Amino acid sequence: MKKKINVLVRVIVMIMVFVITIYFVNIFENRNYKNLAKEMNDAELPLAYVSYGDTLLNCMHGYTSDVDITLLRDSITPIDEQKHIEILVQNDKKYASGYSYEIRSIAGDSLVEKGDIEAADNGSGYDELDINVRMDLKKDMEYMLVVKASSEKGLAASYYTRIVVNDDYHEAELLKAVQDFHDASFDFNALETESVIGTYKTEYAGASTGDSFGLGHVNLANDYADIMWDGLKPTVVNDINIYIKEIDVNYAVIEMEYNASSITDQDVTSYYAVKEFYKAGYSLVEVSDSEADGEDSYGDASYGDASYDEEYSYTDEESQGGQAEETSHTEPKITMFSYDRYVDEYFDRTGIDALNNVYEIGIVSSDDLEYRYVENNRKIAFVRNGQLWMYDYDQGEIIRVYSFCADDYTEDAATYDAHNINIMEFADDGNLTFSVYGYMNRGDHEGKLGIGLFTFDYSTLEVDELLFVECNVPYEAMKTETLRLTYYDGQKFYYMMGGKVNAVDIKNRKQSYIAENLSAGDVKVSADMSVMAFGENEDQSQNTRITLMNMKTGNSYDITAGDGECLICYGFKDSDMVYGVSDIADAGVDADLESFSETKYSEESRDNIPAKRLYIVGSDGSQIKEYAKDGCYLMQVDVNANLLYLTRGEKSNGKFVAIKDDFITFKEDDSKQTIGTVHNSSITGYDRLYFTVPENIYLSYIPNLNITKEKIDDQNSYMIMTIERDKVTYHVYDNLGLSKIYDVAGDAINYAESVAGIVVSSDGEVIYRKMESQEYNTIAAGIFHHSTGTVDASLTDCLYMVLNYQGVQVTEDEIKQYGDPVTVLNTLGKKKGINVTGLSLDMLLGYVSDGIPVISRIDDGRYVLIVSYNDEDVRYYDPVENKEIVVSREEYIDMMVVCQNESYTYVSE
Repeated sequence: MKKKINVLVRVIVMIMVFVITIYFVNIFENRNYKNLAKEMNDAELPLAYVSYGDTLLNCMHGYTSDVDITLLRDSITPIDEQKHIEILVQNDKKYASGYSYEIRSIAGDSLVEKGDIEAADNGSGYDELDINVRMDLKKDMEYMLVVKASSEKGLAASYYTRIVVNDDYHEAELLKAVQDFHDASFDFNALETESVIGTYKTEYAGASTGDSFGLGHVNLANDYADIMWDGLKPTVVNDINIYIKEIDVNYAVIEMEYNASSITDQDVTSYYAVKEFYKAGYSLVEVSDSEADGEDSYGDASYGDASYDEEYSYTDEESQGGQAEETSHTEPKITMFSYDRYVDEYFDRTGIDALNNVYEIGIVSSDDLEYRYVENNRKIAFVRNGQLWMYDYDQGEIIRVYSFCADDYTEDAATYDAHNINIMEFADDGNLTFSVYGYMNRGDHEGKLGIGLFTFDYSTLEVDELLFVECNVPYEAMKTETLRLTYYDGQKFYYMMGGKVNAVDIKNRKQSYIAENLSAGDVKVSADMSVMAFGENEDQSQNTRITLMNMKTGNSYDITAGDGECLICYGFKDSDMVYGVSDIADAGVDADLESFSETKYSEESRDNIPAKRLYIVGSDGSQIKEYAKDGCYLMQVDVNANLLYLTRGEKSNGKFVAIKDDFITFKEDDSKQTIGTVHNSSITGYDRLYFTVPENIYLSYIPNLNITKEKIDDQNSYMIMTIERDKVTYHVYDNLGLSKIYDVAGDAINYAESVAGIVVSSDGEVIYRKMESQEYNTIAAGIFHHSTGTVDASLTDCLYMVLNYQGVQVTEDEIKQYGDPVTVLNTLGKKKGINVTGLSLDMLLGYVSDGIPVISRIDDGRYVLIVSYNDEDVRYYDPVENKEIVVSREEYIDMMVVCQNESYTYVSE
C-alpha cells in the first residue's frame, strides 16, 4: 500500500513539474509579445437562396451591419401575381433560430410589409421559408426583400434581393437558354455547327472586347475555340451560383459564378474564379408554316417548375379550314445580345519557371494587378483574388499574409469576392501596411461592411488590426472611391468614401474630413497613394483652384488660376501632378469631332475645356515643367507610365480642329532593373501573366509556404460611420457591376449607352436602360400651351407645361422659388427629374417615345418643349413664339449644339 502511495506522489510531482515548466517556457518564448496570436475565425453566417423550381438562384450573403439598400443591386427576383416567394437558408451550422422578413421601397425609406416566418426543414440541410406577400405590389416596380435571421446569442443577419411582380418576363426560358449555353461551353468535343453557341455566334452583332487577355476574357466575338476553353478542359468544382442581375420585358442580365480547376500535362492542378454574364432577350417571331421545322428556336423551354405555352396566330382567318394561300404562327426566340466570361486564376506558389526566370501569376481578366517591391527587388507583395501575398526571394518563402479563403475553393462563403486590398507601404524588412475594404467574409467582423487598417510583422508572421471602420456602403459602391485612396502616415488613416476624404486619428480615435462633396473622378491620387489633388468645383469653368496634399509630409499647396482662367487636373506621374490651364471663354467653343475621329479624343474628354498650358509640379508644390505652344490647345492628356500623350487641337472657323499629337517623355534609368509583369502564351500554351525579375535574380526553387496569424490586440480602434449622401448621383452598372458614378444624368446615360449598361440614381430608381424606340410618336395633344413671350421666361414656361402634363397645378412664382429645373421637377412634380444635358437627339426622342416631354435649349438660349417626332422631322413648342414648329432632325441637331445639348426631362416609374 505504501509503495502505491509513493508511486502516486511521484506521478503528481512529475505532472506539477511539467505544468510549471510549460508555464515558464511559454512566458520566456513570448516575453517580447504584448499579446498572443490566433487564426482567423471560420465563417458562421449561413447563405440564403431563392428557390425556383429545382434550382437555387440569387445566393445571398448575410449582413450584420446597416446597408444602404439603394446602392445594393446584387440580384433581382421576379415573382408572379400570386406573390409567393420561397427562400432556402443553408443553416447547417445552426446560426439561425428565428426568421422574419420586410418588404421595403427601393429607396429603403418606406416599409411596405413585414412579418415573422416559420421555418421548415426541407430534409437537405436547408431551412425552408415560405413568404406569401399580403400587400399589393405595383407591377414592374422594384422593391427590396429583406430576410432576417436571428441567433440564440442575440445576433442577427440580413439578406437582400430585389423583387418585382410580372408574369411576362419569361425568366424560365431565359434561364434555360443561359444554362444550355454554359453546358455547351463544357462539351469540348462538340462542333460549332452542332452547338447552340454556334447559333448565337452567327446572330451576334456586337463588337469584340478589344482586350488581349486570352482566356481571361472572351465574348461572342471570340473564336469558337476560345469560348470552348481552347483545350484547357476545366472542371467545375463547386455549385454554380446563378444570379438574375437585371430583368424587364425586353431582356435579362444573368450571371453564373463558379470555381473551376484544370490539370496540366505535368499533373499540376490550377484553380480559377469564373464569372459569366449573359444579356438575353425573349420575343415571339412570326414564322411561315411552309418554313417552320416544328422545333422551337431554342429547344425545350422548361426550367424548374416553370413552362410556357406556345401562342399561335394566323394571317388568314380561313386558314384552319379550306384552301389558304399561306399561314404563319409565332414561335418563341431567344436572342443572346452579349456573353462575357471572365477568368481569374488563383495564385499558385509552385509557378516558378526557372527556364524563363519568371514567376507565374496566372490567367487574368485584367492587367490591374496591385503589387509593390522593395528597393533591392528581393521581396514583392501583391494582391490576387482578394488575397495578399509576400514573396521573399532570399529566404525562399512565400507568405499568405491575408485571405478569407485558404485552399478550399468549393466554399461559397470563403471565396465570395466582395472585398479588395490596398497595399499602402512595403518596407525593406518585409513589413507591410495594408487596408481591406468591402464585405468581411469571416473573422471578427464577419458580415460587416467597412475598411480595416492592418500591419504585418514579418519577424513574427502576425497581422495586427489597427482600425476597423464599419459603414453602410456596399462594396460595389465603396470600391469606386476607396480603391483610389487609403493611406496611413503612422498616425492618421486617410480614406475616401461618401464623397469625402476622411481622416482618422488612430491614437485619439477621432475622425474628421479634409475635403467633401467630391466625386470619385474629382480626386486624383498618386500611385503610392501618398499624394492627392482635388479641385474646388466639379464644373471646370468654375474650378479656379487645385489643392495638392502630400499626406506623407502633412503639407498642402493651393494652385490658383488667373483672371478668366480655370484649371483641370489630369492625374499623377509617380508623385508629380499634371494639370492644365484653360480659358473660361473656351467653354462655348465646340470641337470638330470629325477631325478628331482618328485620335484618342474620347467621349468623356468632350466635357473638358481644352487647356492652353500644361504644368507638372512635384509633391512639394514646386514647378517641374511647363508645356505651351502658340495656338495649340490640349484636348486630352493621357498620363502613361513613361510619357504624357497629348491630343491637340487649334481654333479654326470658331471650332477646335485636330492637329498632330505630341508627347512629353520621362527619361528612365535604363541601368536600374525592377520587377515587372508580362503576358506570355508560349510557356504554358495559354496567355498568362508573369512577374519578371532583374537579371541578378535567379528563380529556381518553389518557395516554402507560411501562413500568418491574427494578433490579439485590445488596443485596436473600432468606429461606425453612416454615409448620408448630400446630393443625387447617377450610377452606371455594366456586366461587372457598378462601373462609374456621375453627377449629371446625361453623362451617365451617354456612358451607359457605350457599355450597354443601365443607370440608377442614388435614390435607387432606374433612370435609363436601353429600349427600342417607336418610329414615331406624339404627345402634342396632351400639352397645355403656356407662353409669356420672352427668352428669359421660356424655361419657367416649359417647366409649367411639364408639371401641368403630370397633372400638377402650380404658379410661375412657385417655380421661380427653386434654382434649377431638376429641383423644380423633383420638388413640385410627381416624377423623378433628371438633367440629360449632352444626350444626342436620338436618345432624347427615346423619352418622347415613352410619352415624356423633353425641355431643350436651342439657338439664342431659349427653352422649348419637344412634343413629337417621326423618322425625318421634330416638332417642338416654342413658348417665345407661342406656336408649334416643325424642323428636320438635322436642323434641330444644329440648333441644340449651340447650347451644348442642354436638356431636362423626367423618368416614369
